[in-house]
Amino acid sequence: MTIGEKLLFLFVVIGVPLTFIGVPIFVLMGGIQKFALKPLQKRFAGLDLHDSPQPGDVSFVYHTYRGFLVWFVQDEHRISAPPEDARLLLTSLLRFNLTWGMLSYGLIFIPLIAIGNYYAQKRSIENQEREFTAASSFQERK
Repeated sequence: MTIGEKLLFLFVVIGVPLTFIGVPIFVLMGGIQKFALKPLQKRFAGLDLHDSPQPGDVSFVYHTYRGFLVWFVQDEHRISAPPEDARLLLTSLLRFNLTWGMLSYGLIFIPLIAIGNYYAQKRSIENQEREFTAASSFQERK
């Protein structure tokens, strides 16, 4: 048996079962909807997040991207949190995008979109914090 025949045999022995058994199991177990979901959920652990804005909170919207090769999932996150937690989460979500989002076909566009949105939301957090500080100092003067 030549090396080419051995490689073909190996490909058939591994590729065929993977295609006909592995792919259906992957799809039935949640497939791409659950791909990289645990690492994404870990980004939110230990942070003080709220369903609706509380006094002193800032709000922002950020999209995360995850996928593998031709599959791709985009999630929108609407966050209300204290400014420090919001900054930590925003940085963590950017890192998530620059790792798990790079595995999909959006490899070229995801860094541009993720970094651009990161700076826009960071600026929004700073502006909200500045407005809150100005409003609270105005109330103190009354």
